[in-house]
Amino acid sequence: MNTTYTSDEFIKVDESLCISCGSCIRTCPGAIITKGDSVPVQVENTSHLCIDCGHCVAVCPTGAMHHRKMGPEDCEPLDIHLIPKWDVARQFLISRRSVRVYVNKPVEQEKIQQCLEVARLAPNGGNRQIVRWVVISDPEKVHKIAEMSIDWMKSLKGLNPAMYKEAKLELFTNAWDAGSDQISRGAPCFLQAWTPKDERTAPQAATIALAYAQLGAHALGLGSSWSGGINTAAQAYPPLIELLGLPEGTVSHGTILLGYPAESFHRIPLRNPVDVTWK
Repeated sequence: MNTTYTSDEFIKVDESLCISCGSCIRTCPGAIITKGDSVPVQVENTSHLCIDCGHCVAVCPTGAMHHRKMGPEDCEPLDIHLIPKWDVARQFLISRRSVRVYVNKPVEQEKIQQCLEVARLAPNGGNRQIVRWVVISDPEKVHKIAEMSIDWMKSLKGLNPAMYKEAKLELFTNAWDAGSDQISRGAPCFLQAWTPKDERTAPQAATIALAYAQLGAHALGLGSSWSGGINTAAQAYPPLIELLGLPEGTVSHGTILLGYPAESFHRIPLRNPVDVTWK
């Protein structure tokens, strides 16, 4: 079939394969695919409303649906046999802990890339795909950035003593002066998610992507932990912003430390009961 698209088209349907099941119509987030005479068609004058999520292609059971950004042959097949049952999924999810002690071992670039590949498929508002990544995998650079984060914290003691006190930053600065790095905690690597400053969906998109990266790391035998110290400094401390090379108009929305854990957890710690209001 001809898969050349005009500016007014975003889908094409192979009539020889379509079984008129309606899955693409029901799945389309913008409700801009509708029932045609023989096969689904796009609602007139809605090409500009399509967010190119590809769900119409992904849900089609016969491979009949083609989209301007992808065809069924471009999409990785889903193997339902690899989706874990609830007890396995639950144990995996609750066994992920924030790791704050790491062994002196570099993280393979392949494993970092695997984490990022999972993160790029995380949900994001309007399929904007606005998260960009910086990876620091040189332990000396990680330590230097931790030192600069401490410099920023110390500068706050004079510039903003209320914030310095409220955030309990002396816990980090005092430990650093005593020879203990409570910022990077010996991690050989960190991942940082950047987004445009003026993108309204950025906080959620970056947070979800980072969470996916952390879960990917857990599956690869890696430990991770959020670093609010590095990330806040990367938002506010010009020398660190310059060192990281954040492009103008972007901001870091999250930083996670990454490495091989030095300790193994043997039980799940207690947490408060779920606080829920049923309506």
